[in-house]
Amino acid sequence: MGHNITALVLKGKFDEQKAQEFDLQPVDLGFGLTMFYVDFYYAAYWQHILPVEGYLDIHNPQQRFVPSEKCLYAVLKAISRAKILEFALINTDYFAGIGAQFANVFREEQNADKNILYINEALRHLGVQKKGNLDEFDTVGLSNYRSNPDELGEKYSQLCDDLNL
Repeated sequence: MGHNITALVLKGKFDEQKAQEFDLQPVDLGFGLTMFYVDFYYAAYWQHILPVEGYLDIHNPQQRFVPSEKCLYAVLKAISRAKILEFALINTDYFAGIGAQFANVFREEQNADKNILYINEALRHLGVQKKGNLDEFDTVGLSNYRSNPDELGEKYSQLCDDLNL
């Protein structure tokens, strides 16, 4: 079975109404963490709409293509109730056990640790303590989320087309 998600993992409380304004659907992972699905179209749309330019400083020796627009930071900053914003950008692309994953952790808009490349490392940095024989990924239940919602990609793909992005 495949596993293909791209998401932001926010540490701390957030304003649910503001999250809805940015079309973010929260997934509670426990440990004070919430996952929000994003994709290339979502990032392209909000980068165009918000007064934000540039890209997050992602570090990935595999050079995987993941959305890194600074609007992702701006959106989380707008919804977060934390004094200092901490979040991870994660991506999985697996099928039948073969594939890759990616993660970077940010403190505000700065890459918090360029040595963090994998989701377990990012989750650990954000405060997840693995349970028993489970790794951090399975401790928070990420294996239960196999793909981004289809409606997210469809909606933002159309919005980007409408704006000629």
